[in-house]
Amino acid sequence: MYGAGSYLARVRQFTPNARKFLAYEFFLALNAGIYGVIFNLYVLKLGYHEDFLGLILSIMSVSTGLFALPAAMICDRIGRRNTLILSSFMLAVSLALLYTIATGGMLMLMGGCYGIAMAFSIVAGNPFMAENSSREERMHLFSMNSVVYTVAAIFGNLGGGMLPMVIAGLTGTSPEAILPYRYTLYLSFIAVLITLVPLLLIRENRPPVVARSERLRLVAQVIRTPNVQRLVIVNILIGIGAGMIVPFFNVYFHKVLSAPTDQIGVIFSIGQVTMVVGLLLIPLITERVGKVRTIAITQLLSIPFLILIAITTNIYLAGFAYVMRMTFMNMANPAISSFNMELLGDRERATVGSLTSMGWNIFLALSTYLSGIMMANGNYMLPYLITCVVYLLAAVAYYVFFLRIEKEKESTVKVAVIAEPARKS
Repeated sequence: MYGAGSYLARVRQFTPNARKFLAYEFFLALNAGIYGVIFNLYVLKLGYHEDFLGLILSIMSVSTGLFALPAAMICDRIGRRNTLILSSFMLAVSLALLYTIATGGMLMLMGGCYGIAMAFSIVAGNPFMAENSSREERMHLFSMNSVVYTVAAIFGNLGGGMLPMVIAGLTGTSPEAILPYRYTLYLSFIAVLITLVPLLLIRENRPPVVARSERLRLVAQVIRTPNVQRLVIVNILIGIGAGMIVPFFNVYFHKVLSAPTDQIGVIFSIGQVTMVVGLLLIPLITERVGKVRTIAITQLLSIPFLILIAITTNIYLAGFAYVMRMTFMNMANPAISSFNMELLGDRERATVGSLTSMGWNIFLALSTYLSGIMMANGNYMLPYLITCVVYLLAAVAYYVFFLRIEKEKESTVKVAVIAEPARKS
């Protein structure tokens, strides 16, 4: 009861800007939820195979990774709010064309534009939350952001799974035809347009203009920082593992386990529901065992369920394993984001976010492309084994790299709190 009351008290302290950002995240996730169920299958319905799908997904991730650093520099220059508005506008344009023109060249080109749009969103989002929250409420804001995103993704997953069948019934076409899939994606596009509304209502002070030479000097300084290098290493490992399997979960369920889109949507939605519970618990867990231990333990717990997905042929057992893997692997994301932001100064956050995003996305792109080739050749097991190994390495690395640093920061805060009354007197 005390924990719940404390949690709600922190949530009530959120600033107006933070609340508007959560609204933006809700509609962004609504689009992502539908997209996550339908887009890969839509590409296969167009007549392409897993290797080409892997190429498109790789282009998206590579463009996000390569543009992350320029996006961070632009973000520092024009501000977080304007960067998010630019991201939503670019995302709307790229998705409109991606869903309409089915040629291979256009799919790759708009996939690249999609990735650039996401780079802007990624480098601006966490710094915006960090700068619009106090240290006391920050963990709760990051957690609530993940909860809001996940709840919206639940509705998106359910909609993405059911809408093709509904649209097929209304248009008199087969649920397996291209048209229901394309119309479903068009409906998801509306949510992207709505994201512009809360962003335009945000009031943010324009940042002071920093000379280009100063920005480049800051980038060079950040790259040489040991903690930043460690963050990049961990993100590279996780990116490799994620790229091997995450973009292809719906393909795996559909082609290997013969699951229809509505069943895939339900499985994805249940995974999001259970993750909401985990995300709500994370602030309370981290207060007891610390952020770094929580991150390492939850990521390690996801690995057995990943193995189960790979070895079972039962869709219900695979669905259960997917739900548990997703919950454990992702529930600590707010703790990761919050801890990473606390390691950094205000001026470093966007730059470091871009570097970690670059490492994650570039290596995710490479592993996605390789995994697509493996699956096109009928090898669905090897990507899961590779992911288990790199997830294990990532969890151990995060624990080894940052546990001591977290303890030192906690000691510093305690000393400051004890000394504060003396300074006031």
